[in-house]
Amino acid sequence: MTDWGLWVEFFIRVATTGFVVIFIAWSAARLGPAIGGVLAGLPIVLAPGFFFLVRDQDPLFVSDMAAGALFSMIATQAFLFAYIWSSPKAGPVGATALAIAAWFIFAVPFSLVSHHLVLGALTFVAVTLLTRLVGRRLVLPLAPIATPTRWAALIVRGIAAGILVGVVTLLSPMLGPALAGALLGFPIGFCVILLSLNLDHGSTIAGRTAYAGLLGVVSLAAFSCVLSVALMVVAPWPAYLCALAASFGLTALMAQLTRQLAQGAKLRPL
Repeated sequence: MTDWGLWVEFFIRVATTGFVVIFIAWSAARLGPAIGGVLAGLPIVLAPGFFFLVRDQDPLFVSDMAAGALFSMIATQAFLFAYIWSSPKAGPVGATALAIAAWFIFAVPFSLVSHHLVLGALTFVAVTLLTRLVGRRLVLPLAPIATPTRWAALIVRGIAAGILVGVVTLLSPMLGPALAGALLGFPIGFCVILLSLNLDHGSTIAGRTAYAGLLGVVSLAAFSCVLSVALMVVAPWPAYLCALAASFGLTALMAQLTRQLAQGAKLRPL
């Protein structure tokens, strides 16, 4: 590929990822934190990133990267829990910084160990259950919001998310599957979405979205697991489509269950 073609492809990656991140952030504010947190778990960064990797790299290399991304999802749960804990008192930037620090504390050691898929899946389930159990005691009651979305700032944050995806996918052959998988699993989408919600609508809705996001990350883990396994048994593009189907199917199921639970709570007599 020519240098010109490489840069065109890079900007396509940045634009597509940024658009999806911006759309999900806007949806989270409009649909409420429970649904928004689930939607934020869509593979808005993983899917574009792995699309280009599946196209350009060896399937076994991409499979190892997907396994590394699964371990990164464990660190994402630590990121979200730290955000839930800190958002009422640390402010938008402080809560985001503390959450990112929590992610690195877990992600760096995980990037250095063997990425056994079953062990990663079991650890992810255990961490998800624990953070959901403890996190529910930390979220605050939700008050109505009516503040407008700051589109200029949101677009800048979305572009930043796209640049991360573009850089990691371009440099992945030099980084190796473990480190590249961990970086591609960095919760840049959640960073943008939660920071935007906190700045535009307050810490309560941001914290509740982060709590719902603990469940939403399950779809990211499913994407990583299915892609890692499927790449070893079927052709790359069917494997990629299977991973997408698993992720979007789980998100749709969780969104429907969340909506039904919310409706049931409204109808329950006081």
